[in-house]
Amino acid sequence: MKTPGLSLKSVIAVTAAATGIYLLSILADAPVQWIFGLCFLAMVGIVWMAIRILKDSYSTDKTFDEYFYMDREDIRRNGKE
Repeated sequence: MKTPGLSLKSVIAVTAAATGIYLLSILADAPVQWIFGLCFLAMVGIVWMAIRILKDSYSTDKTFDEYFYMDREDIRRNGKE
């Protein structure tokens, strides 16, 4: 099922842009109303992004136990515990 609206990559890009503009507005000494507005926009964007990531239909056949610490044999799980 296709979700309406922006794609997940677009949501992440919009949120990153809003957060970046907020941080730059602080450095540029923007009016306080702009800074508060952009802060609110960035927080809403982060919540929106988190919800979209959690609701995304991406799935994988990899399991945590099989791929846990693949680069370290001393603490790697083999999935049979």
